[in-house]
Amino acid sequence: MIPNKKYVETKFDEFNKLCFNGSLPTIPILMSDARTFLGAVKHRKRRTLLGKWEYFDFSLSISRKIDRPQEIIDDTILHEMIHYYILYNQIQDKSAHGPVFRKMMNEINIKYNRNITISHKSSEDELKSDKEMRVHLICAIEMTDGKTGIIITAKTRLFQLWDMVSEHPSILSWDWYLSHNPYFNRFRKSLKLKFYIIPKNDIELQLKDALPLQREGNKIKIRRP
Repeated sequence: MIPNKKYVETKFDEFNKLCFNGSLPTIPILMSDARTFLGAVKHRKRRTLLGKWEYFDFSLSISRKIDRPQEIIDDTILHEMIHYYILYNQIQDKSAHGPVFRKMMNEINIKYNRNITISHKSSEDELKSDKEMRVHLICAIEMTDGKTGIIITAKTRLFQLWDMVSEHPSILSWDWYLSHNPYFNRFRKSLKLKFYIIPKNDIELQLKDALPLQREGNKIKIRRP
C-alpha cells in the first residue's frame, strides 16, 4: 500500500479519538519522498522563561515512497502520534524513545492489538523494492587496503566530492559514472565523503550500463570511447 494524504488524515482522526481521547489538535500532514524512514513528527522549539524547552509548530510527515503493508503504515502513524502527544503536552522524557514513550507504546499495543515498535526505518527488502528510475552520480573506488565501494553524491556536491576523492590518501583509484539503475536507490546521496563498501563484481555488474564521466574544468561531461 502507498499512503496518500487523505488516508493519513483519516487515520490520524481515527487514532486520535480511539487512542488519545481526541486530545490532539489537527496538524499539517506532509507526504515525504524519503526512502530511509517511514514517518517523523516535525516541530520547532524555544526556551521558556524558566529555561525549559517548549515545543510548537508541529507537522506529521509520512513517506509515500515504498509500498508497505497497511498495518505497518498504521503503526507508523501511531508511533508518530505518540511523539506528538508527548511533545504537545510538554512532557519530559529521557530520550526520544524513553520510558514515557515506551509506556504509551506498550499500552496502545496491548489495548488495541497493535505492533508499534521503537524503530521504523526502512528495511533492506523495502529499499530493494524501490524500482523508480532516478539519476545517480556515482564514484566507484578501490581503497589502498584492497576494499572496493561506491560514493553517491548529491548533485550540489559533485565538484567538491570529486576533488576530495582525488586527494583522499586511502583511495587508490576511482571512476565517476552517471547511472539510472534503481539498485542505487537504496543508498543515501552524500553531502560529504561517505563510502559504501561493495564487492568489485557487484559494482561492475550494477554499473555495466552506466555512462562514464570526465571533468573538464568546471564542466562534467560524458566520457566518450
